[in-house]
Amino acid sequence: MSVRPSNLPPIQDMPPSGGFPKLDTSRNLPARGPKGWQLWAGASAMIMYGFYQVGKTNKENVRQKMYERKIRYALAPVLQAEADREYMQRELINLKKEAEVMKSIPNWEVGKNPYASGKWMPRAINKFDRSIK
Repeated sequence: MSVRPSNLPPIQDMPPSGGFPKLDTSRNLPARGPKGWQLWAGASAMIMYGFYQVGKTNKENVRQKMYERKIRYALAPVLQAEADREYMQRELINLKKEAEVMKSIPNWEVGKNPYASGKWMPRAINKFDRSIK
């Protein structure tokens, strides 16, 4: 239900005598962190240190690769000799098989290349051929 308005003037709240106390509107906030130039200097220092570390790591990697390359160069003759020995063993087996298969053909030269290229080339060898033992 609503209240019937009266003919009396409205009552209004008034400030206290002498007024309200003054409000302190000044901002008294703590510092919000480092200044811009300090941030820039710190970031620059960290970036320079990072590049220094990358350069140091790159030099170490180059040194390590050079060491491994020298080892490979030192082992290459040994590995090549071993590969040549295996090749000769397989070649002898192939020549024996060729002589056995082609024994009925007259004037067949075992091991002679049927292609007249004039260049020596090693035979194509399938290392997974299980018939060669």
